[in-house]
Amino acid sequence: MRTPHFSRFRAAGRIGAAVAAPVLLLTGVLAVPAGAANPGPYATNVIVSSSPTTPVTGQPVTLTAKVGSGTPGRIPGGQVQFTITGNDNVTTVTCDAGNTVALAGGLASCSVSGGLLASLAPYSVSASYTDTLDSHFLADTGTRSEAVNSGTTTTVVTSSSNPTVTGQGVSFVAAVAIASPATGSLVGSVTFAGVACDGGNSVPVAGGIAQCSVSGGLSAVGSPYLVTGTYGSDPNFKASTSAKVKQVTSPAAATVVLSTNPNICTGDVCSSTPGVPQSFTGLVNSTGTDGGTGVPNGPLVFSIVAAGTKTTQSCTGGSNSIALVGGSATCSLAAGLPAHVYYIVTAKLADPNYSGASATLYLNASLWSTSIALSVPKTVVAGETFNVTAAVTPAAGYAGTSPVGGYVNITVCGGNSNGGDGCQGGAAAVVNGIASITVGGGEYPGSYRYYGVYSGDSNFYGATAKKGTLTVTKSGVTIGLTEPDGFVSVDGAPVGITATLTTENGSVGSTLVGPPTGTVTFTITGPDGPVSCDGGNVIQWGTAPGQSEGSVSCYISGGLALVTPPETDYTVQVAYSGDSDYAAGGAKVTQVVVPAVD
Repeated sequence: MRTPHFSRFRAAGRIGAAVAAPVLLLTGVLAVPAGAANPGPYATNVIVSSSPTTPVTGQPVTLTAKVGSGTPGRIPGGQVQFTITGNDNVTTVTCDAGNTVALAGGLASCSVSGGLLASLAPYSVSASYTDTLDSHFLADTGTRSEAVNSGTTTTVVTSSSNPTVTGQGVSFVAAVAIASPATGSLVGSVTFAGVACDGGNSVPVAGGIAQCSVSGGLSAVGSPYLVTGTYGSDPNFKASTSAKVKQVTSPAAATVVLSTNPNICTGDVCSSTPGVPQSFTGLVNSTGTDGGTGVPNGPLVFSIVAAGTKTTQSCTGGSNSIALVGGSATCSLAAGLPAHVYYIVTAKLADPNYSGASATLYLNASLWSTSIALSVPKTVVAGETFNVTAAVTPAAGYAGTSPVGGYVNITVCGGNSNGGDGCQGGAAAVVNGIASITVGGGEYPGSYRYYGVYSGDSNFYGATAKKGTLTVTKSGVTIGLTEPDGFVSVDGAPVGITATLTTENGSVGSTLVGPPTGTVTFTITGPDGPVSCDGGNVIQWGTAPGQSEGSVSCYISGGLALVTPPETDYTVQVAYSGDSDYAAGGAKVTQVVVPAVD
Protein backbone atom coordinates (compact mmCIF):
# COMPACT_ATOMS: atom_id res chain seq x y z
CA MET A 1 0.00 0.00 0.00
CA ARG A 2 1.02 3.66 -0.68
CA THR A 3 -0.01 5.06 2.60
CA PRO A 4 3.15 4.07 4.48
CA HIS A 5 5.31 5.59 1.73
CA PHE A 6 3.26 8.87 1.87
CA SER A 7 3.70 8.93 5.68
CA ARG A 8 7.40 8.43 5.44
CA PHE A 9 7.59 11.24 2.73
CA ARG A 10 5.73 13.67 4.86
CA ALA A 11 7.84 12.75 7.92
CA ALA A 12 11.21 12.74 6.24
CA GLY A 13 10.73 15.36 3.58
CA ARG A 14 8.39 17.80 5.36
CA ILE A 15 9.12 17.73 9.06
CA GLY A 16 12.52 15.88 9.34
CA ALA A 17 11.33 13.41 12.10
CA ALA A 18 12.88 9.89 12.64
CA VAL A 19 11.29 7.10 10.68
CA ALA A 20 11.47 3.31 10.64
CA ALA A 21 13.98 3.30 7.76
CA PRO A 22 16.91 5.58 8.60
CA VAL A 23 17.63 8.26 5.99
CA LEU A 24 20.33 10.85 5.61
CA LEU A 25 19.07 14.40 4.86
CA LEU A 26 21.48 16.25 2.62
CA THR A 27 21.17 19.84 1.44
CA GLY A 28 18.66 19.92 -1.46
CA VAL A 29 18.76 16.12 -1.93
CA LEU A 30 16.64 13.44 -0.40
CA ALA A 31 18.97 10.43 0.26
CA VAL A 32 17.33 7.07 -0.02
CA PRO A 33 19.01 4.13 1.72
CA ALA A 34 20.44 1.52 -0.55
CA GLY A 35 17.99 -1.15 -1.43
CA ALA A 36 14.92 1.00 -0.57
CA ALA A 37 12.00 0.20 -2.93
CA ASN A 38 9.44 2.53 -4.61
CA PRO A 39 10.64 5.90 -3.16
CA GLY A 40 8.47 9.02 -2.94
CA PRO A 41 6.01 10.61 -3.25
CA TYR A 42 7.82 13.85 -3.99
CA ALA A 43 6.70 17.48 -3.60
CA THR A 44 5.99 19.47 -6.79
CA ASN A 45 5.79 23.13 -7.74
CA VAL A 46 3.65 24.44 -10.65
CA ILE A 47 4.58 27.72 -12.35
CA VAL A 48 2.28 29.19 -15.06
CA SER A 49 3.57 31.49 -17.80
CA SER A 50 2.13 32.89 -21.03
CA SER A 51 3.46 33.67 -24.48
CA PRO A 52 3.26 36.46 -25.36
CA THR A 53 3.51 37.74 -21.84
CA THR A 54 0.75 40.32 -22.34
CA PRO A 55 -1.29 39.53 -25.46
CA VAL A 56 -3.76 41.85 -27.15
CA THR A 57 -7.36 41.03 -27.93
CA GLY A 58 -7.66 38.03 -30.21
CA GLN A 59 -3.94 37.40 -30.39
CA PRO A 60 -3.12 33.65 -30.15
CA VAL A 61 -1.73 32.91 -26.70
CA THR A 62 -0.08 29.86 -25.14
CA LEU A 63 -0.27 29.20 -21.42
CA THR A 64 2.45 26.87 -20.12
CA ALA A 65 2.49 25.07 -16.82
CA LYS A 66 5.97 24.01 -15.67
CA VAL A 67 5.82 21.25 -13.04
CA GLY A 68 9.02 20.82 -11.13
CA SER A 69 10.19 18.82 -8.14
CA GLY A 70 12.83 19.47 -5.58
CA THR A 71 14.44 16.10 -6.22
CA PRO A 72 17.26 16.08 -8.77
CA GLY A 73 16.75 13.60 -11.51
CA ARG A 74 13.07 13.29 -10.69
CA ILE A 75 10.88 14.57 -13.50
CA PRO A 76 7.17 14.53 -12.73
CA GLY A 77 4.78 12.82 -15.04
CA GLY A 78 1.00 12.87 -15.25
CA GLN A 79 -1.31 15.69 -16.40
CA VAL A 80 -2.27 19.32 -15.84
CA GLN A 81 -5.86 20.59 -15.73
CA PHE A 82 -6.09 24.20 -16.99
CA THR A 83 -8.90 26.47 -15.84
CA ILE A 84 -9.17 29.91 -17.52
CA THR A 85 -11.89 32.23 -16.19
CA GLY A 86 -12.71 35.81 -17.22
CA ASN A 87 -13.05 38.68 -14.76
CA ASP A 88 -16.79 38.26 -14.82
CA ASN A 89 -16.25 34.94 -12.99
CA VAL A 90 -18.56 33.33 -15.50
CA THR A 91 -16.78 33.13 -18.83
CA THR A 92 -14.36 30.22 -19.24
CA VAL A 93 -11.90 29.55 -22.03
CA THR A 94 -11.20 26.15 -23.60
CA CYS A 95 -7.74 25.27 -24.79
CA ASP A 96 -7.49 24.28 -28.46
CA ALA A 97 -6.67 20.65 -27.52
CA GLY A 98 -8.75 20.57 -24.41
CA ASN A 99 -8.04 21.76 -20.92
CA THR A 100 -6.51 18.51 -19.66
CA VAL A 101 -2.95 18.33 -20.97
CA ALA A 102 -0.39 15.54 -20.41
CA LEU A 103 3.02 16.55 -19.05
CA ALA A 104 5.97 16.14 -21.35
CA GLY A 105 9.39 16.82 -19.88
CA GLY A 106 7.71 18.52 -16.96
CA LEU A 107 5.78 20.93 -19.22
CA ALA A 108 2.11 21.17 -20.25
CA SER A 109 0.84 23.84 -22.69
CA CYS A 110 -2.64 25.21 -23.37
CA SER A 111 -2.91 27.04 -26.70
CA VAL A 112 -5.82 29.44 -27.32
CA SER A 113 -5.58 30.29 -31.00
CA GLY A 114 -8.64 32.57 -30.80
CA GLY A 115 -6.94 34.64 -28.15
CA LEU A 116 -8.41 36.35 -25.14
CA LEU A 117 -10.47 39.50 -24.75
CA ALA A 118 -9.35 42.71 -23.11
CA SER A 119 -12.90 43.20 -21.91
CA LEU A 120 -12.63 40.05 -19.70
CA ALA A 121 -9.09 40.69 -18.50
CA PRO A 122 -7.48 40.01 -16.23
CA TYR A 123 -8.22 36.30 -16.60
CA SER A 124 -7.69 33.92 -13.67
CA VAL A 125 -5.53 31.05 -14.92
CA SER A 126 -5.23 27.91 -12.82
CA ALA A 127 -3.03 24.90 -13.72
CA SER A 128 -3.62 21.89 -11.43
CA TYR A 129 -1.03 19.08 -11.63
CA THR A 130 -1.94 15.48 -10.86
CA ASP A 131 0.40 12.43 -10.98
CA THR A 132 -1.69 10.01 -12.92
CA LEU A 133 1.20 7.63 -13.70
CA ASP A 134 2.75 6.20 -10.55
CA SER A 135 1.79 8.55 -7.75
CA HIS A 136 5.42 9.33 -7.05
CA PHE A 137 4.66 13.08 -7.07
CA LEU A 138 2.30 15.09 -5.03
CA ALA A 139 -0.38 17.30 -6.65
CA ASP A 140 0.12 21.05 -6.89
CA THR A 141 -1.64 24.02 -8.46
CA GLY A 142 -0.14 27.12 -10.06
CA THR A 143 -2.06 30.32 -10.86
CA ARG A 144 -1.61 33.40 -12.99
CA SER A 145 -3.50 36.65 -13.54
CA GLU A 146 -3.45 37.08 -17.32
CA ALA A 147 -3.60 40.66 -18.58
CA VAL A 148 -4.89 41.37 -22.10
CA ASN A 149 -4.44 44.71 -23.82
CA SER A 150 -6.92 46.33 -26.24
CA GLY A 151 -6.16 45.81 -29.89
CA THR A 152 -5.10 48.64 -32.15
CA THR A 153 -7.35 49.83 -34.99
CA THR A 154 -6.89 51.92 -38.11
CA THR A 155 -9.63 53.98 -39.78
CA VAL A 156 -9.64 55.07 -43.42
CA VAL A 157 -12.39 57.32 -44.90
CA THR A 158 -13.16 57.48 -48.62
CA SER A 159 -15.68 59.59 -50.58
CA SER A 160 -18.11 58.14 -53.09
CA SER A 161 -17.58 61.15 -55.36
CA ASN A 162 -15.06 63.94 -55.17
CA PRO A 163 -15.57 66.68 -56.25
CA THR A 164 -19.35 67.16 -56.14
CA VAL A 165 -21.70 70.06 -56.88
CA THR A 166 -24.33 71.67 -54.66
CA GLY A 167 -27.12 69.25 -53.82
CA GLN A 168 -25.37 66.21 -55.31
CA GLY A 169 -25.68 63.24 -52.96
CA VAL A 170 -22.45 61.92 -51.56
CA SER A 171 -21.46 59.27 -49.01
CA PHE A 172 -18.35 58.71 -46.93
CA VAL A 173 -17.26 55.19 -46.01
CA ALA A 174 -15.09 54.56 -42.98
CA ALA A 175 -13.24 51.24 -43.09
CA VAL A 176 -12.04 50.25 -39.64
CA ALA A 177 -9.34 47.54 -39.55
CA ILE A 178 -7.87 45.65 -36.61
CA ALA A 179 -4.11 45.90 -36.57
CA SER A 180 -2.21 42.60 -36.30
CA PRO A 181 -1.66 40.69 -34.14
CA ALA A 182 -5.07 41.54 -32.68
CA THR A 183 -8.14 39.85 -34.13
CA GLY A 184 -11.82 39.83 -33.44
CA SER A 185 -15.03 41.69 -34.16
CA LEU A 186 -15.59 45.43 -33.84
CA VAL A 187 -18.72 46.49 -31.99
CA GLY A 188 -18.17 50.27 -31.72
CA SER A 189 -19.27 53.21 -33.84
CA VAL A 190 -17.56 55.71 -36.13
CA THR A 191 -18.23 59.38 -35.49
CA PHE A 192 -17.94 61.43 -38.66
CA ALA A 193 -16.86 65.08 -38.52
CA GLY A 194 -16.95 67.82 -41.14
CA VAL A 195 -20.38 66.98 -42.60
CA ALA A 196 -23.88 66.21 -41.33
CA CYS A 197 -24.80 62.58 -41.98
CA ASP A 198 -28.34 61.45 -42.61
CA GLY A 199 -29.61 60.03 -39.33
CA GLY A 200 -26.76 61.40 -37.24
CA ASN A 201 -22.98 61.41 -37.34
CA SER A 202 -22.44 58.41 -35.05
CA VAL A 203 -22.72 55.29 -37.24
CA PRO A 204 -22.34 51.71 -35.91
CA VAL A 205 -19.63 49.58 -37.53
CA ALA A 206 -20.88 46.49 -39.34
CA GLY A 207 -18.34 44.14 -40.89
CA GLY A 208 -15.66 46.78 -40.34
CA ILE A 209 -17.59 49.40 -42.31
CA ALA A 210 -19.55 52.52 -41.29
CA GLN A 211 -21.19 54.72 -43.93
CA CYS A 212 -22.19 58.38 -43.64
CA SER A 213 -24.71 59.33 -46.32
CA VAL A 214 -25.44 62.96 -47.19
CA SER A 215 -28.38 62.46 -49.53
CA GLY A 216 -29.10 66.18 -49.87
CA GLY A 217 -25.52 66.84 -50.84
CA LEU A 218 -23.24 69.63 -49.71
CA SER A 219 -23.26 73.31 -50.60
CA ALA A 220 -20.51 75.14 -52.42
CA VAL A 221 -20.48 77.62 -49.57
CA GLY A 222 -18.11 76.16 -47.02
CA SER A 223 -16.17 74.08 -49.54
CA PRO A 224 -13.77 72.39 -49.17
CA TYR A 225 -15.03 70.17 -46.36
CA LEU A 226 -12.49 68.30 -44.22
CA VAL A 227 -14.12 65.01 -43.36
CA THR A 228 -12.80 62.58 -40.76
CA GLY A 229 -14.06 59.41 -39.12
CA THR A 230 -13.16 58.41 -35.59
CA TYR A 231 -13.69 54.87 -34.38
CA GLY A 232 -14.63 55.55 -30.80
CA SER A 233 -13.15 52.36 -29.28
CA ASP A 234 -14.99 49.41 -27.76
CA PRO A 235 -14.21 47.16 -24.79
CA ASN A 236 -11.64 45.24 -26.82
CA PHE A 237 -10.18 47.70 -29.30
CA LYS A 238 -8.64 51.14 -29.15
CA ALA A 239 -9.95 54.26 -30.88
CA SER A 240 -8.49 55.55 -34.16
CA THR A 241 -9.07 58.58 -36.36
CA SER A 242 -8.74 58.70 -40.12
CA ALA A 243 -6.77 61.20 -42.13
CA LYS A 244 -8.80 64.17 -43.36
CA VAL A 245 -10.59 63.80 -46.67
CA LYS A 246 -10.75 67.12 -48.55
CA GLN A 247 -14.22 67.11 -50.12
CA VAL A 248 -14.62 69.82 -52.77
CA THR A 249 -18.12 71.05 -53.72
CA SER A 250 -18.61 73.44 -56.62
CA PRO A 251 -21.68 75.53 -57.57
CA ALA A 252 -24.33 73.52 -59.39
CA ALA A 253 -25.75 74.51 -62.74
CA ALA A 254 -29.06 76.43 -62.55
CA THR A 255 -31.63 77.95 -64.88
CA VAL A 256 -33.73 81.12 -64.73
CA VAL A 257 -37.02 81.43 -66.61
CA LEU A 258 -38.26 85.03 -66.85
CA SER A 259 -41.85 86.08 -67.54
CA THR A 260 -43.81 89.32 -67.36
CA ASN A 261 -47.33 90.30 -66.36
CA PRO A 262 -49.23 91.51 -68.36
CA ASN A 263 -47.83 88.81 -70.61
CA ILE A 264 -47.97 90.37 -74.07
CA CYS A 265 -44.99 88.57 -75.53
CA THR A 266 -43.83 86.76 -78.61
CA GLY A 267 -40.86 84.73 -77.54
CA ASP A 268 -38.63 87.04 -75.55
CA VAL A 269 -40.02 90.24 -77.08
CA CYS A 270 -42.83 91.87 -75.10
CA SER A 271 -44.87 95.06 -75.10
CA SER A 272 -46.26 97.19 -72.32
CA THR A 273 -48.44 100.22 -71.75
CA PRO A 274 -46.72 103.08 -69.93
CA GLY A 275 -48.10 103.60 -66.47
CA VAL A 276 -49.79 100.21 -66.38
CA PRO A 277 -48.59 98.13 -63.39
CA GLN A 278 -45.97 95.68 -64.62
CA SER A 279 -44.21 92.78 -62.92
CA PHE A 280 -41.39 90.44 -63.85
CA THR A 281 -41.11 86.97 -62.30
CA GLY A 282 -38.09 84.71 -62.36
CA LEU A 283 -38.40 80.97 -61.73
CA VAL A 284 -35.13 79.38 -60.64
CA ASN A 285 -34.09 75.75 -60.36
CA SER A 286 -31.04 73.56 -60.62
CA THR A 287 -30.63 71.88 -63.99
CA GLY A 288 -29.66 68.48 -62.59
CA THR A 289 -27.39 67.93 -65.60
CA ASP A 290 -24.32 67.91 -63.37
CA GLY A 291 -25.87 65.93 -60.55
CA GLY A 292 -26.89 69.00 -58.57
CA THR A 293 -30.27 69.24 -56.89
CA GLY A 294 -32.25 71.63 -54.75
CA VAL A 295 -33.83 75.03 -55.14
CA PRO A 296 -31.50 78.05 -55.02
CA ASN A 297 -32.01 80.56 -52.23
CA GLY A 298 -31.06 83.55 -54.33
CA PRO A 299 -31.51 86.41 -54.35
CA LEU A 300 -32.55 87.18 -57.91
CA VAL A 301 -31.22 90.54 -59.11
CA PHE A 302 -33.38 92.39 -61.64
CA SER A 303 -32.08 94.92 -64.16
CA ILE A 304 -34.57 96.99 -66.19
CA VAL A 305 -32.55 99.33 -68.38
CA ALA A 306 -33.91 101.52 -71.16
CA ALA A 307 -31.88 101.07 -74.34
CA GLY A 308 -29.14 103.66 -74.61
CA THR A 309 -29.05 104.33 -70.86
CA LYS A 310 -27.24 102.78 -67.92
CA THR A 311 -29.69 103.40 -65.09
CA THR A 312 -32.07 100.64 -64.08
CA GLN A 313 -35.68 101.16 -63.10
CA SER A 314 -36.29 100.35 -59.44
CA CYS A 315 -38.65 97.64 -58.31
CA THR A 316 -41.43 98.79 -56.00
CA GLY A 317 -39.90 98.94 -52.56
CA GLY A 318 -36.61 100.32 -53.81
CA SER A 319 -34.50 97.17 -54.03
CA ASN A 320 -33.93 95.17 -57.22
CA SER A 321 -32.42 92.30 -55.26
CA ILE A 322 -35.43 90.11 -54.49
CA ALA A 323 -35.29 87.07 -52.20
CA LEU A 324 -36.43 83.78 -53.69
CA VAL A 325 -39.42 82.09 -52.10
CA GLY A 326 -39.93 78.54 -53.27
CA GLY A 327 -37.66 79.22 -56.24
CA SER A 328 -39.56 82.31 -57.40
CA ALA A 329 -38.94 86.06 -57.11
CA THR A 330 -40.99 88.95 -58.52
CA CYS A 331 -40.02 92.55 -59.26
CA SER A 332 -43.17 94.70 -59.30
CA LEU A 333 -43.47 98.15 -60.85
CA ALA A 334 -46.65 99.61 -59.38
CA ALA A 335 -46.46 102.70 -61.62
CA GLY A 336 -45.44 100.73 -64.69
CA LEU A 337 -42.66 101.78 -67.04
CA PRO A 338 -42.16 105.13 -68.73
CA ALA A 339 -42.48 104.97 -72.49
CA HIS A 340 -39.34 103.93 -74.32
CA VAL A 341 -38.42 102.20 -77.55
CA TYR A 342 -37.42 99.12 -75.61
CA TYR A 343 -36.10 97.96 -72.26
CA ILE A 344 -33.62 95.18 -71.60
CA VAL A 345 -35.00 93.23 -68.65
CA THR A 346 -32.62 90.76 -66.99
CA ALA A 347 -32.99 88.54 -63.94
CA LYS A 348 -29.69 87.11 -62.68
CA LEU A 349 -29.25 84.53 -59.93
CA ALA A 350 -26.86 85.60 -57.17
CA ASP A 351 -26.41 82.42 -55.15
CA PRO A 352 -22.90 81.15 -54.34
CA ASN A 353 -24.22 77.59 -54.35
CA TYR A 354 -25.35 77.79 -57.96
CA SER A 355 -23.82 79.10 -61.16
CA GLY A 356 -24.77 82.64 -62.14
CA ALA A 357 -27.68 81.79 -64.43
CA SER A 358 -29.75 84.60 -65.97
CA ALA A 359 -32.62 85.27 -68.37
CA THR A 360 -33.47 88.32 -70.51
CA LEU A 361 -36.60 89.86 -72.06
CA TYR A 362 -36.91 92.82 -74.42
CA LEU A 363 -39.90 95.04 -73.69
CA ASN A 364 -41.34 98.00 -75.62
CA ALA A 365 -43.43 100.59 -73.76
CA SER A 366 -45.43 102.76 -76.22
CA LEU A 367 -46.88 106.17 -75.33
CA TRP A 368 -50.62 106.37 -74.71
CA SER A 369 -52.82 108.94 -76.41
CA THR A 370 -54.52 111.74 -74.47
CA SER A 371 -57.20 114.35 -74.88
CA ILE A 372 -57.39 117.84 -73.40
CA ALA A 373 -60.35 120.07 -72.58
CA LEU A 374 -60.25 123.72 -71.42
CA SER A 375 -62.75 125.46 -69.22
CA VAL A 376 -63.28 129.08 -68.02
CA PRO A 377 -65.89 130.75 -65.77
CA LYS A 378 -69.27 131.31 -67.41
CA THR A 379 -69.10 135.04 -66.82
CA VAL A 380 -66.03 137.24 -66.59
CA VAL A 381 -66.14 140.99 -66.10
CA ALA A 382 -63.51 143.64 -66.64
CA GLY A 383 -60.63 143.46 -64.18
CA GLU A 384 -61.81 140.17 -62.68
CA THR A 385 -59.08 137.64 -61.86
CA PHE A 386 -60.07 134.26 -63.30
CA ASN A 387 -58.64 130.82 -64.03
CA VAL A 388 -58.39 128.80 -67.22
CA THR A 389 -58.27 125.06 -66.42
CA ALA A 390 -57.06 122.22 -68.66
CA ALA A 391 -58.13 118.65 -67.95
CA VAL A 392 -55.83 116.07 -69.58
CA THR A 393 -57.12 112.50 -69.70
CA PRO A 394 -55.73 109.27 -71.20
CA ALA A 395 -57.53 107.92 -74.23
CA ALA A 396 -60.13 105.19 -73.71
CA GLY A 397 -58.80 101.79 -72.69
CA TYR A 398 -55.95 103.00 -70.51
CA ALA A 399 -55.60 100.64 -67.57
CA GLY A 400 -52.64 102.24 -65.86
CA THR A 401 -52.46 103.91 -62.49
CA SER A 402 -49.88 106.56 -63.36
CA PRO A 403 -51.41 110.06 -63.48
CA VAL A 404 -50.85 112.30 -66.44
CA GLY A 405 -47.91 114.62 -65.89
CA GLY A 406 -46.02 117.20 -67.91
CA TYR A 407 -47.18 120.69 -68.84
CA VAL A 408 -50.00 122.44 -70.68
CA ASN A 409 -49.30 125.77 -72.39
CA ILE A 410 -52.47 127.81 -71.79
CA THR A 411 -53.00 131.25 -73.33
CA VAL A 412 -55.82 133.80 -73.48
CA CYS A 413 -55.52 136.13 -76.47
CA GLY A 414 -57.52 139.07 -77.81
CA GLY A 415 -57.10 142.46 -79.45
CA ASN A 416 -57.93 144.24 -76.21
CA SER A 417 -55.83 141.95 -74.00
CA ASN A 418 -54.07 143.19 -70.93
CA GLY A 419 -51.14 140.84 -71.73
CA GLY A 420 -48.03 141.27 -73.84
CA ASP A 421 -48.49 140.71 -77.57
CA GLY A 422 -52.21 140.49 -76.99
CA CYS A 423 -52.02 137.32 -74.82
CA GLN A 424 -51.81 136.23 -71.22
CA GLY A 425 -50.86 132.79 -69.86
CA GLY A 426 -47.98 130.30 -70.05
CA ALA A 427 -46.93 126.78 -69.13
CA ALA A 428 -48.79 125.16 -66.27
CA ALA A 429 -47.77 121.86 -64.64
CA VAL A 430 -50.21 118.97 -64.88
CA VAL A 431 -51.00 117.56 -61.44
CA ASN A 432 -53.27 114.54 -61.36
CA GLY A 433 -54.41 115.36 -64.87
CA ILE A 434 -55.23 119.04 -64.19
CA ALA A 435 -53.33 122.21 -65.20
CA SER A 436 -54.48 125.76 -64.56
CA ILE A 437 -53.35 129.35 -65.10
CA THR A 438 -54.60 132.47 -63.38
CA VAL A 439 -55.26 135.62 -65.38
CA GLY A 440 -54.31 138.02 -62.65
CA GLY A 441 -55.89 141.48 -62.86
CA GLY A 442 -58.30 140.27 -65.47
CA GLU A 443 -58.86 141.58 -68.97
CA TYR A 444 -60.47 144.57 -70.50
CA PRO A 445 -63.96 144.12 -71.84
CA GLY A 446 -63.91 142.43 -75.23
CA SER A 447 -63.81 139.05 -77.04
CA TYR A 448 -60.98 136.58 -76.37
CA ARG A 449 -59.85 133.14 -77.56
CA TYR A 450 -58.22 130.67 -75.21
CA TYR A 451 -55.84 127.88 -76.27
CA GLY A 452 -54.25 124.80 -74.64
CA VAL A 453 -51.46 122.51 -75.89
CA TYR A 454 -50.39 119.50 -73.77
CA SER A 455 -46.70 118.67 -74.21
CA GLY A 456 -46.97 115.01 -73.13
CA ASP A 457 -44.74 113.15 -70.64
CA SER A 458 -42.87 109.89 -70.30
CA ASN A 459 -46.10 107.90 -70.49
CA PHE A 460 -48.41 109.94 -72.70
CA TYR A 461 -48.52 111.60 -76.09
CA GLY A 462 -49.24 115.33 -76.26
CA ALA A 463 -52.60 116.77 -77.30
CA THR A 464 -54.13 120.07 -78.40
CA ALA A 465 -57.34 121.41 -76.91
CA LYS A 466 -60.22 122.75 -78.93
CA LYS A 467 -60.13 126.57 -78.93
CA GLY A 468 -62.71 128.39 -76.85
CA THR A 469 -64.21 131.90 -76.93
CA LEU A 470 -64.46 134.12 -73.88
CA THR A 471 -66.33 137.41 -73.61
CA VAL A 472 -65.27 139.85 -70.93
CA THR A 473 -68.07 142.27 -70.10
CA LYS A 474 -68.10 145.62 -68.35
CA SER A 475 -67.94 145.36 -64.62
CA GLY A 476 -71.33 145.58 -63.00
CA VAL A 477 -71.63 148.23 -60.33
CA THR A 478 -73.54 148.83 -57.15
CA ILE A 479 -74.11 152.38 -55.94
CA GLY A 480 -74.55 152.91 -52.26
CA LEU A 481 -75.94 156.18 -50.75
CA THR A 482 -75.03 157.52 -47.34
CA GLU A 483 -75.97 160.65 -45.31
CA PRO A 484 -74.40 161.59 -41.96
CA ASP A 485 -77.71 161.68 -40.08
CA GLY A 486 -79.18 158.63 -41.67
CA PHE A 487 -81.27 160.50 -44.29
CA VAL A 488 -83.03 162.61 -41.64
CA SER A 489 -82.31 166.34 -41.67
CA VAL A 490 -83.65 169.42 -39.86
CA ASP A 491 -85.58 172.07 -41.70
CA GLY A 492 -83.02 174.34 -43.43
CA ALA A 493 -79.96 172.48 -42.10
CA PRO A 494 -77.16 171.63 -44.60
CA VAL A 495 -77.42 168.19 -46.22
CA GLY A 496 -74.59 166.00 -47.75
CA ILE A 497 -75.46 162.83 -49.64
CA THR A 498 -72.57 160.61 -50.84
CA ALA A 499 -72.80 158.04 -53.64
CA THR A 500 -70.17 155.25 -53.52
CA LEU A 501 -69.61 152.81 -56.39
CA THR A 502 -68.59 149.18 -55.71
CA THR A 503 -68.31 146.14 -57.96
CA GLU A 504 -69.02 142.50 -57.32
CA ASN A 505 -65.49 141.53 -58.24
CA GLY A 506 -63.58 144.29 -56.51
CA SER A 507 -62.15 145.63 -59.75
CA VAL A 508 -62.78 149.28 -58.84
CA GLY A 509 -59.41 150.89 -58.34
CA SER A 510 -57.48 147.88 -59.66
CA THR A 511 -54.29 148.39 -61.62
CA LEU A 512 -55.99 147.22 -64.78
CA VAL A 513 -59.35 148.98 -64.69
CA GLY A 514 -58.68 151.86 -62.33
CA PRO A 515 -61.33 154.13 -60.86
CA PRO A 516 -64.63 154.73 -62.67
CA THR A 517 -64.97 157.65 -65.02
CA GLY A 518 -68.00 159.48 -66.28
CA THR A 519 -70.65 161.30 -64.28
CA VAL A 520 -73.14 160.73 -61.55
CA THR A 521 -76.45 162.62 -61.74
CA PHE A 522 -78.34 163.39 -58.52
CA THR A 523 -82.07 163.99 -58.78
CA ILE A 524 -83.65 165.31 -55.54
CA THR A 525 -87.38 165.95 -55.73
CA GLY A 526 -89.66 167.35 -53.03
CA PRO A 527 -93.24 168.77 -52.77
CA ASP A 528 -92.06 172.01 -54.35
CA GLY A 529 -90.07 170.35 -57.17
CA PRO A 530 -86.43 169.61 -57.84
CA VAL A 531 -83.61 170.67 -55.56
CA SER A 532 -80.09 171.37 -56.86
CA CYS A 533 -76.79 170.37 -55.37
CA ASP A 534 -74.22 173.06 -54.76
CA GLY A 535 -72.30 173.27 -58.04
CA GLY A 536 -74.89 171.30 -60.00
CA ASN A 537 -76.47 167.87 -59.94
CA VAL A 538 -74.15 166.28 -62.52
CA ILE A 539 -70.86 165.44 -60.81
CA GLN A 540 -67.62 163.89 -62.18
CA TRP A 541 -66.20 160.89 -60.30
CA GLY A 542 -63.42 161.80 -57.90
CA THR A 543 -63.00 165.41 -58.95
CA ALA A 544 -64.42 167.30 -56.00
CA PRO A 545 -62.11 168.24 -53.13
CA GLY A 546 -62.12 165.61 -50.36
CA GLN A 547 -63.62 162.91 -52.53
CA SER A 548 -62.03 159.46 -52.77
CA GLU A 549 -61.90 157.26 -55.82
CA GLY A 550 -65.24 155.61 -56.43
CA SER A 551 -67.37 158.15 -54.55
CA VAL A 552 -69.04 161.54 -55.19
CA SER A 553 -71.14 163.82 -52.94
CA CYS A 554 -74.03 166.20 -53.40
CA TYR A 555 -73.93 169.11 -50.92
CA ILE A 556 -76.99 171.34 -50.27
CA SER A 557 -75.68 174.04 -48.00
CA GLY A 558 -79.10 175.74 -47.69
CA GLY A 559 -80.64 172.51 -46.62
CA LEU A 560 -84.08 171.16 -47.44
CA ALA A 561 -87.30 172.87 -46.37
CA LEU A 562 -90.06 171.45 -44.17
CA VAL A 563 -92.96 171.98 -46.54
CA THR A 564 -95.61 169.71 -45.05
CA PRO A 565 -95.29 169.51 -41.26
CA PRO A 566 -94.74 167.47 -39.27
CA GLU A 567 -92.24 166.08 -41.88
CA THR A 568 -91.51 166.30 -45.55
CA ASP A 569 -90.15 163.45 -47.71
CA TYR A 570 -87.72 164.08 -50.57
CA THR A 571 -86.87 161.44 -53.17
CA VAL A 572 -83.16 161.17 -53.87
CA GLN A 573 -82.12 159.28 -57.02
CA VAL A 574 -78.60 158.71 -58.32
CA ALA A 575 -77.76 157.62 -61.86
CA TYR A 576 -74.24 156.56 -63.04
CA SER A 577 -73.71 156.86 -66.75
CA GLY A 578 -71.07 154.08 -66.97
CA ASP A 579 -67.82 154.10 -69.01
CA SER A 580 -65.74 151.74 -71.14
CA ASP A 581 -65.08 149.44 -68.19
CA TYR A 582 -68.04 149.89 -65.90
CA ALA A 583 -71.71 149.40 -66.59
CA ALA A 584 -74.29 152.10 -65.72
CA GLY A 585 -76.04 151.92 -62.40
CA GLY A 586 -78.21 153.81 -59.96
CA ALA A 587 -79.76 154.03 -56.51
CA LYS A 588 -82.74 155.63 -54.75
CA VAL A 589 -83.45 156.70 -51.14
CA THR A 590 -85.88 158.97 -49.22
CA GLN A 591 -84.56 161.99 -47.33
CA VAL A 592 -86.86 163.02 -44.44
CA VAL A 593 -86.97 166.66 -43.24
CA VAL A 594 -88.22 167.36 -39.69
CA PRO A 595 -88.80 170.58 -37.75
CA ALA A 596 -85.95 172.24 -35.91
CA VAL A 597 -85.88 171.79 -32.15
CA ASP A 598 -86.68 174.99 -30.16
